[in-house]
Amino acid sequence: MAGLSMQIEWKTRLCQVGEKLGYFHAWEHYSKPLEASPLIGGAPAGVFSKMFAVVEFSDGVRRVDPSEIVFCDEENEILSEMEKMRK
Repeated sequence: MAGLSMQIEWKTRLCQVGEKLGYFHAWEHYSKPLEASPLIGGAPAGVFSKMFAVVEFSDGVRRVDPSEIVFCDEENEILSEMEKMRK
């Protein structure tokens, strides 16, 4: 198409997990089926489901619990300033 200009970016965000800095890449919704317990009165079949963050560190990429992430980028700084102005 004439005049169509498109740019696709994969944006990462700088974050800190514990003492390590990393790049947040994406959210991952992980789930797996669970079999019913063979014990009488045991848990029924179901699905285990959990949200993870995919974070790149200098020594590799890992799944991280979202509550462990502290974002350290401009986007988070803007949010912090807006929260200060609101108070």
